[in-house]
Amino acid sequence: MAAPPEQLPAPVVGTVTVVVTVLNDPRVRRTLESLLAQRRPPEEILVDDGGGPGVVSEIARELALRSPTVRYLSAPGNIPESRNAALRVARGEFVAFLDADEVAPPSWLDEMLRPFADPKVGFVGGPTPAMPGTARTVGARFYDGYLRRFYDRVARSQPHALPMGNSIWRAAVFRQVGLLDTSLFRRAASEDQEIALRALQAGWKGFLTDGGTVDHDFSDLSSWRLLRKQAVYAEGGYVVWRRHGSTYEASGGRLLPYVLLPLFAVAGAVLVVLPSARFAGELLLAVGLGGLAVLALALTAIGWRQDARYPGLRFNALEIPRRWATLVGAFRGWRHFGRSGRRVP
Repeated sequence: MAAPPEQLPAPVVGTVTVVVTVLNDPRVRRTLESLLAQRRPPEEILVDDGGGPGVVSEIARELALRSPTVRYLSAPGNIPESRNAALRVARGEFVAFLDADEVAPPSWLDEMLRPFADPKVGFVGGPTPAMPGTARTVGARFYDGYLRRFYDRVARSQPHALPMGNSIWRAAVFRQVGLLDTSLFRRAASEDQEIALRALQAGWKGFLTDGGTVDHDFSDLSSWRLLRKQAVYAEGGYVVWRRHGSTYEASGGRLLPYVLLPLFAVAGAVLVVLPSARFAGELLLAVGLGGLAVLALALTAIGWRQDARYPGLRFNALEIPRRWATLVGAFRGWRHFGRSGRRVP
């Protein structure tokens, strides 16, 4: 269940706390440097360390000598647990979140704060395209294009889909609806989507601002790691869907070709070894494999048409294994949490 509202610190009006979530990642230095170079600097920067003392604490203490706004927080645990620890001590009226592989341009915080001129806006997010030169694998290049299209076509109209990395929230939202839900998935996923839904249901607005774009370092992202991340997100996403009835990833109809075509191919491969069913097996195998080939070509053609606007979508055929990873994650969610999404795993 979602954590009940807590008595969080009373914020100082107009101030901003930036929470930088990090786990054993020395790239956090670059993130912190970008925050210290903001045109509108934050009043507090919390280095939210989920891994305990080490290189991150040394970097934080070094930068704290340059600016008293930098504070180190040892917060072992998964991402929502660490972020909840930061929320309990954050002093700002607004709380922003960045990840250690993101770098903010000097205008970032200024731009992220603009939508809050509307008192009903509770949270704002910005795009996270690949940092120039870091999308070095096919998987990274595809994901860069996918994210650019996702922010433009999905998150813009469905603010609950906005990731928490590169977002800013009114502290009042957390005081009203509570902290991040740590029960969604043992490895943590989709807690940002879940709390955004709670905020929207409580009457707050969510907003995407293109001016809040940050560079995202994709240098460590391979195709295999992308698929693993997708399965993790999908398991948490399944639980959110079953508990709140809301998703943005895919409908059953859109997933159907990604399910039926492999099933045809597998069934055909099984039947083809049986003399009495060889013809049926060959037919099913041809339909399954041929259908997947046609689907891959169609996705590639669509991606090429969109590649100028969303660079990387020329590799759109990777959508097939990405959808399979989504299904694997959803299956794990059903297995661990049941149909209601509320079973204790």
